[in-house]
Amino acid sequence: MIRHIVLFKLTDRSPHGAAEQVETLRSALEPLAASVPGVLGLRVSADTTSIATHWDAALETEHASWEDLAAYQAHPEHRRAVEAIDPVVTERAVVDYEVT
Repeated sequence: MIRHIVLFKLTDRSPHGAAEQVETLRSALEPLAASVPGVLGLRVSADTTSIATHWDAALETEHASWEDLAAYQAHPEHRRAVEAIDPVVTERAVVDYEVT
């Protein structure tokens, strides 16, 4: 299984603003679990601390193969979701790895 993790820093890091922006992430990304083939699991989670050096939110997806991950990333629904969240995201960090 392949795990894809994306960490996000949001444009509004205040508690209220970050909560709203995490909901923007969820509403754009969570439907991909049902609409994009090859997604075995998908979660959007918010950091629940107030530590300034932490990232604000995380996306985790699981895929059966590297090909499924590549297809997910190229899928038009995924591309639309990325465009929808771009206004609330200032930085991203990505890690992809094989779960053994």
